[in-house]
Amino acid sequence: MHLLAEDALAELPTSPLTITTPCGPFVGTQSSSSSSSSNDNNELCAVSIIRAGDSLLEVMRNILPDVPVGKILIQRDESSSEKEAKLYYSKMPPHVSSKRVLLCDPMLATGGSACAALKVLKETYGVNLENVIFVNVISCPEGLKKLAAVYPMVKIVTAWIDPILNEEKFIVPGLGDFGDRFFNTV
Repeated sequence: MHLLAEDALAELPTSPLTITTPCGPFVGTQSSSSSSSSNDNNELCAVSIIRAGDSLLEVMRNILPDVPVGKILIQRDESSSEKEAKLYYSKMPPHVSSKRVLLCDPMLATGGSACAALKVLKETYGVNLENVIFVNVISCPEGLKKLAAVYPMVKIVTAWIDPILNEEKFIVPGLGDFGDRFFNTV
C-alpha cells in the first residue's frame, strides 16, 4: 500500500525546485503541498472512510507524519438489496475547504460510500472536489463508472480493477471485508 500512497501523492501539483549537488545544480520538482522547506502540510489533508480507510491513512501518515486528518464513518446497509451508504459521523480539521484532500478507502464496489463521503466533503465542509484524490486498493467497473458519472472532477488512484460485483454487491474476486482482514477481526 506504500506504493499506492506514493502514486497518489505524485498526483499532487508540483513546483520547481533546484538542488545544488556536488557536481552542480539539479532542477527537479517538489510537491506544492509538502515542500521540503516546510514541515507542515497546511495545504493537504488525509481523510479516512472509517474503518477500512484507516489502513491507507496509516500509510499516508507514515509518509507525511504531520498531515492533518479527517474522518468519515459510513457503513453499507447490508439489509438493503442496493447496499445504500449511511453516514454516521464526520470530523475534519479546520479550513479543510482550502486544502487538497486524499480520500482513503481501500475498496470501491458500488461507489455508494465514496459518493456519500464526497457529498459530505462538498456540502458540509465546502471542499472543492477538484482538489480531491480518491485513493483505493481494489475497485470494479461499476464503482468507477458511478464515481465518474456523479463526481467526474475527482481523480481516482487505484491499484487494481476486478471485473464485476456479485449479486450481494461485493467485488469479485475481491478479497472480502478489507477492514476485517486488515485489522484481523474476521
